[in-house]
Amino acid sequence: MNILFYCPGYMCLLISFHAVFAQSSNAMNHSCEIPLLQQMGAALSVSPATAASRFGHSEFTPVVRPALHSPQALLIAGTDRPETDSSDTRSDINWTRMSLVCGSFAALITGIHVYQQSGWWKDNRAPFHFQEDLEYGLWVDKIGHFYGASLFAFIARQALEWAGMSEESALWYGAGGALLFQTYVEIQDGFSLWGFDRVDFAADVAGAAWPVARYYYPPLRRFDLKFSYYPSRTLHEHSDAGGFQGQQHLIFDDYEGQTFWLSMKVHDFLPSKAKSYWPDFLCLAVGYATRNVAGTDAYPVFLLGLDLDMTKIIPGDTAFLRAIAEALNFFRLPLPALRISPGTVWYGVYF
Repeated sequence: MNILFYCPGYMCLLISFHAVFAQSSNAMNHSCEIPLLQQMGAALSVSPATAASRFGHSEFTPVVRPALHSPQALLIAGTDRPETDSSDTRSDINWTRMSLVCGSFAALITGIHVYQQSGWWKDNRAPFHFQEDLEYGLWVDKIGHFYGASLFAFIARQALEWAGMSEESALWYGAGGALLFQTYVEIQDGFSLWGFDRVDFAADVAGAAWPVARYYYPPLRRFDLKFSYYPSRTLHEHSDAGGFQGQQHLIFDDYEGQTFWLSMKVHDFLPSKAKSYWPDFLCLAVGYATRNVAGTDAYPVFLLGLDLDMTKIIPGDTAFLRAIAEALNFFRLPLPALRISPGTVWYGVYF
């Protein structure tokens, strides 16, 4: 089942955990402040002052290790990534906004559950089982799982930052909420005719991890996974296209109308002398789609197209404008494209 939904109803539980963890980590910080030179002195069987003089210090100055205030800090401890100062990881939560965020997410997840229950699960229940379908949608649905999880994580992150959570904490809780929701859907599928698809779940995990990987490894930010859509004939003409008889198809199930694009920021790859010849907002994208999904001879389609980096077009003067630009970078706007397989077809504008 293709999941382009994004509804972190589990975020309320995650936020409560964050608040409790922040309090406990503050206490941990005070109990773990061990001067570095005291450790050196113990290792050399001398006093801290003697250790200081041996290492070229005129006076003994305790060195305090920064506190680990968040789960993500615990995960990266011991790596070569610079530790974040404690003031950067503490959250100043606006609980009025957080209540709005949690309430909105709870309402959204309830609505989507009702749709999933009535449209997919209710009349197709079965004992829990695992089942993979590598031909369903010719992998468009798998890419959709990845894309849906990453989009969910982005929306949750922006909402949590608006509510006052630190950027890094919001990143991790957004990714965690995305994975929780996608896992819930897979488990429900496991109790239906489709079964728990482990390939779908792997795509969910990868999609939730994608924004985290981009945060800690900046070269990945040169790439964006984007989505474009134009309703296909199968949306209404074939009620069983890619699904089952009587299913009410929506954009989420219309695989033939979906195209996914891997957009590359060409400007970031060019040497310094060549950057002036290529606009920083102009990108190249490789597209993937499928055709004739409702028939027996479905086939994949590959495309090349121009694309835009909206973070270079929309001014980043405010947090709101930056969020809008980042959100638009999840979608490819109608622009010229070239189909490279099967055959060659030029599109003046490809949706």
